[in-house]
Amino acid sequence: MSTKQRSLLVIGLIFVVLAVACVRAAPTQDLAAVDHAIETEDASIQLTLQALLGSATAENLLPTSTPEPSEPSATPTLPSVQLTSLAASLTAVAVTPTETEELESVDVEGTPTETRTPEPTGTPCYAARYAYDENYPDGTRVDPGQLMTKTWRLQNIGNCDWVAGQYELVFVGGDRMAGTSPLTINITVLAGNYANFSMNMKAPPDPGTYHGDWILRTKGGDIIGLGPNADLPFWIEIVVRGN
Repeated sequence: MSTKQRSLLVIGLIFVVLAVACVRAAPTQDLAAVDHAIETEDASIQLTLQALLGSATAENLLPTSTPEPSEPSATPTLPSVQLTSLAASLTAVAVTPTETEELESVDVEGTPTETRTPEPTGTPCYAARYAYDENYPDGTRVDPGQLMTKTWRLQNIGNCDWVAGQYELVFVGGDRMAGTSPLTINITVLAGNYANFSMNMKAPPDPGTYHGDWILRTKGGDIIGLGPNADLPFWIEIVVRGN
């Protein structure tokens, strides 16, 4: 029941009470008639009150309409300037490599793998380069038992000098052909310089092709060889004529 309806109900009750009071206060000669009128009026008032109370009760018992939920407020958005600043900050953080990232990479399994540039290999202390044969090149034909002085021209491509009396010429395989091994070398060859190395030999008595390998070596046992690892020999190869 609304406030307006309650106010009207109270005003009506006041008028009814006043009316009853007037009836009871009016002079009458027939008390019985007056009493009957009063009872009738009281009954009417009671019925009216009951009707009004019933209406009010029924109205209170009626289900009230459920208020519809209000729509959720829109999600607040940051100003475009703030979003731009935030994006720039995130980008700066994403592209700045950490010290660990600079030193490591991650493979497909997620395991960090160290990546380093291999250091270049330095020039060895002792190393030689074959230049050419001064005589008896490969395939030279000689007589059986012929005496020969084989000479090789080599270059010192190491960082260390070949000091006279501190290194030697050594036979390492094939046909020795009566050469002296080891043979001490009494010439100094500075790093980067060239020198001739000779060995006295004798051709075998039987016809055929003969090959002998030789190498330089320091008195301390360091090899002065050819090739990328400075460990390969140089050689002599001749063909002994038949009778």
